[in-house]
Amino acid sequence: KRLLEEAVKGLREKGLVELTWLEGQTWRDLQRSMRREEDWHILHFIGHGGFDPETEEGAIALADEVGRKDLLRATSLARLLDDHYPLRLVFLNSCEGARGSESDAFSSTAATLVRRGVPAVVAMQYEVTDKAAIEFSRDFYEAVSDGLPVDAAVAEARTAVSMRSA
Repeated sequence: KRLLEEAVKGLREKGLVELTWLEGQTWRDLQRSMRREEDWHILHFIGHGGFDPETEEGAIALADEVGRKDLLRATSLARLLDDHYPLRLVFLNSCEGARGSESDAFSSTAATLVRRGVPAVVAMQYEVTDKAAIEFSRDFYEAVSDGLPVDAAVAEARTAVSMRSA
């Protein structure tokens, strides 16, 4: 949380980005937030994600009512996001958000969300370090605030990450 806030600090100071942190960690907390905070355009998820080869479906890790890990399958996440019309982008800052099965290229969390109507999803296929994720986020949001479309902003962010690791 702190690292993302630092990464977009300049954009926040200019009024180009506003962050609202979800109170709680359950799917009900997410549902409640979407109902009460009607005008958010981006869901930026920071947490664990994965892909279950048995069910051939991606998932993100939330918490249940007592604080234990609760894997939310991609189809369930898509169902939660279905009617939130202002939503333009889901940013999955988690491992394997874009990983799908060998037999179904559209089985990843990202592909499931797009198939179910989310206009754009940014996700990683593999594990990513916190440092790379923060660098990617910083440059991605800077590029979007400069008016670049999502695909061009992703390219800018990839370049920035590769420059930092070179």
